[in-house]
Amino acid sequence: MATTLVAFMSEFLVGSVEAARESLGLTEAFVGVIIVATIGNAAEHSTAVSVALKNKMDLSLGIAIGSSLQIALFVTPVLVFASYLFGRPMNL
Repeated sequence: MATTLVAFMSEFLVGSVEAARESLGLTEAFVGVIIVATIGNAAEHSTAVSVALKNKMDLSLGIAIGSSLQIALFVTPVLVFASYLFGRPMNL
């Protein structure tokens, strides 16, 4: 039941993002790389802020650094390698 609900919500999100992209005139690459990545890490960002408000800066910095490392060490290299598959090579 949870999987069905997640699938439904994912379809709703994709439809909403496509409509917003078209109305704002944004490219698919910008939306995929910037907007979706930011929304995907929104839970981590909000957790880091709420923990910082409770004056637990060590935990807040750990969450923020972990999120940044995840993007730097995984997402960026994957995008570079995927760019070769699409015939438009990127470099770091």
